[in-house]
Amino acid sequence: MTESPKWRKLQKMLPPVPDRAGLLASARRHRVFLALLGLALLLRIITLLGYRWAIWFPDSYPYVDVALHPRPDPVRTFGYPLLLMVLRPLHSVGAVVVVQHLMGLAAAGVLYALLRRPHLFRGKRALPGWAAALAVTPVLFDGNQIELEHLLLSDTYFLLLVTAAAALVLWSPKPSARQVVAAGLLLSLAIITRTIGTPLLIILLVFLVIRGVGWRLVAGGLAAAVVPIAAYCGWYASENGSFALSGTDGVFLYSRTMTFADCDKFGDRLPVDAYALCDSTPPEQRPVSHFYVWEESQIFRYPGGIFAPYKSDLARTFAKEAIVAQPGDYLKAFLTDFGRTFRWDRPIYPDPKTYSYYVFPEETQEYWPGKADMAAQYDDQSTATRVVEPYAGFMRGYQKAVHLPGTVLGVLLLIGLGGILARWRSWGGVALLPFGYAMALLVIPPATVLFDYRYVLPAVPFAAVAAAIALRDLDAWRRSRGAPDAEGASGPAEPEGRKEPRVAVVS
Repeated sequence: MTESPKWRKLQKMLPPVPDRAGLLASARRHRVFLALLGLALLLRIITLLGYRWAIWFPDSYPYVDVALHPRPDPVRTFGYPLLLMVLRPLHSVGAVVVVQHLMGLAAAGVLYALLRRPHLFRGKRALPGWAAALAVTPVLFDGNQIELEHLLLSDTYFLLLVTAAAALVLWSPKPSARQVVAAGLLLSLAIITRTIGTPLLIILLVFLVIRGVGWRLVAGGLAAAVVPIAAYCGWYASENGSFALSGTDGVFLYSRTMTFADCDKFGDRLPVDAYALCDSTPPEQRPVSHFYVWEESQIFRYPGGIFAPYKSDLARTFAKEAIVAQPGDYLKAFLTDFGRTFRWDRPIYPDPKTYSYYVFPEETQEYWPGKADMAAQYDDQSTATRVVEPYAGFMRGYQKAVHLPGTVLGVLLLIGLGGILARWRSWGGVALLPFGYAMALLVIPPATVLFDYRYVLPAVPFAAVAAAIALRDLDAWRRSRGAPDAEGASGPAEPEGRKEPRVAVVS
């Protein structure tokens, strides 16, 4: 039977299937990473055995509800419920967290493979396997990362999407149209999953312009991202009355300013109907900002849901006036929260209840009151999280001992920044993209809502990649400085009149 031309063409497009010897050779080249990957997988298996079969966060219930009754929710965008819908036929939250753990490992694998690409580095010398594996160890082994993967939350899914998008445009010295379009599509899904992905799209497009890929490719990537986002915003508008991704930005920004806002300093600029949002409590006695969304009375003085469109508009107006009237106080509030990112320790913040969700629990967790029937439509297990010893105890101890201190993250960022400044002639080089991702993910939450440990973790792998590129470039520069020049390579200069004929030696 002869092969058709189409089949032969398809075979040429596909990578060749390696034989046994090729697989063994590849395994030897990547043996350090594969060994670490196996250990990281073992830790996740222990987590699954100790916490059956997932850990429910307050946001988990709305996410599952949206997956069961699809709609554009004003608070939680549709990306993660879409994933839950895809996995719903399995009727298992355990299957969901298994997928999330695999996503975490996949993100580490993508970044490891990226760091083995020679063109990323000065002198076209790729990182050795052990160094690339070391750069992704925070994703593989950080106890807080493993716990986050076990929560029914969008964060791990979001991390994989933005990691894959970055890898696509960095994979080749000059990305192809397909790579740019695919990256745009992945970032559109990331933005529909978590709106903090929006600035990442801007960073990606600016990076492509700087790299000189051409306006057609930039326009193609932009279109690939904007079309799905616009379609979702249209669906949202049909249900909620405004063309947007969500209805939370105004209320969240208002909550950010409520740690310092003093209405006496606004003059007469604040609309009369917004005065009910003021708080007469002295700023130093007020709770952290997110209480002004969920618990403090100000936003509840108005009828309707917390994120009703008119409330969001009114809260946004209040927040803008607070920032204009008190720019120094806003900057101080932002810097105070941003500074928490780089502490060596991990104090309880923003409050004990929220902090407790970011550590492995000691006792079996029941469903929230009134939520068991809804949860049973997705998975009919009797409890939200069943704690099984000794596996759970091992992971609790592991999480306390193994995590990346914030100070180390700060050092990684400084190294990455140094590498970008060293490549100032090329606008920072390839490290500009991962460094920009890391900074955006770290800066935007404390600037618009508050600092939260959960928001720090997705930035860590990008900071590590930027630092790895910078350190490799530094090593290449050091080698070039230490290498003898063309004249010195031939040894000491010979005295006049004693020059010997030179013989070329080919090895």
